[in-house]
Amino acid sequence: MRDVVRADARLCSIVAFHTSSSWEASELGLDEELNEFGPAEPELVDAITYCDLTSSPVGDLVDPAERLSELLERYGPEHVVFQAVSAARPKLMARVARVRERAEAVALELS
Repeated sequence: MRDVVRADARLCSIVAFHTSSSWEASELGLDEELNEFGPAEPELVDAITYCDLTSSPVGDLVDPAERLSELLERYGPEHVVFQAVSAARPKLMARVARVRERAEAVALELS
């Protein structure tokens, strides 16, 4: 994104840190390369992770727990994505919960 389309640094940071990317980078020994894009804004990383975990590979709305299970099944135990998602699962679900809490708070304010 950054090098090809010259995307904004803030957007690149958010995308770089979405879902389980930091765990994947660690598994692959790419922490230094990932840190080049950070730190990312936590609320925005929560939001993009929420979007990732509530949509299927074809764009259908899905339950986040089901989405994580689909990822694990698709990649299998030997793949870095499987390992990263397995390690990150509790924190990923916490991100989803924070976005839902923020949305509920906004809805209450508006009602």
